[in-house]
Amino acid sequence: MILAIAVAAEAAENAPVYSKGFVRQPRNSFVPVAEITSAMRGSAPDKLDYTGTKCSAVKDQNRCGSCWAFSATEGVESAIAMSTGSLPPNLAVQQLVACDPNDGGCRGGDLPTAFDYIKSDGGLDTQKDYPDTSSASGRSGKCQSHGHYATVRSSSYAVSPCNGGKCKNQDEEGLAAALAKHGPLSICVNANTFNNYHGGIGIKGDSCSGAYNQLDHCVQLVGYDFTGSTPYWKVRNSWSTSWGEHGFIRFPVGVNYCGVADEAMYVSAALVNSEVTV
Repeated sequence: MILAIAVAAEAAENAPVYSKGFVRQPRNSFVPVAEITSAMRGSAPDKLDYTGTKCSAVKDQNRCGSCWAFSATEGVESAIAMSTGSLPPNLAVQQLVACDPNDGGCRGGDLPTAFDYIKSDGGLDTQKDYPDTSSASGRSGKCQSHGHYATVRSSSYAVSPCNGGKCKNQDEEGLAAALAKHGPLSICVNANTFNNYHGGIGIKGDSCSGAYNQLDHCVQLVGYDFTGSTPYWKVRNSWSTSWGEHGFIRFPVGVNYCGVADEAMYVSAALVNSEVTV
């Protein structure tokens, strides 16, 4: 009995610690909601997966509560890929974490304010030129001088966001249409029980509320499959490939699982000093 308790304690001590970091931030400027036309709804395919083509490889935020920065940066990378046909180099999450005055670095942040910073600063540097130090240390660090490789022209909600309550009536059909039209979407979800996810569609034993006050983590929506007996959304996390399904999780469709459609955003992005614009 004592041995079993000791083994359990050791396992708990050595269990991975997953940081999150979604914290709503006050902002003054208006965020538009994109129009979802009937043509967009009708033309969205029954199955879609941007993995490996329009979204970069799974990353790891590790000790830093910087999910918001990973999600926002990945959104810019995907927007460039949708426009040019190829992914840019990984962009500098560290720049957002250390330099964005609107958000809290490793203490958390939000998508609209992150995109505001990228636009106002002139763009994001590459990760190669502005390496990530916060993920390993858990500290935001000081803002360093940086260049600008890709920037945000504008940002929009893909579907109307939920502004309070249980958020049970979100437009998931519109979300699929927006994903097909605009590419991978930056989203914020309820990850309270993500530690219990090891594969499959949904988290075993959890209905995963999508209520407004339950959101705590930002990720990226990269696909869906409505053709099987259990339709699902495909979501890319920032907890390394050792978590979930090689860094991904699948949500059931039709119940706003974990708040998948509560706060979904995409950007218009461009390479700096380039005429190529999304």
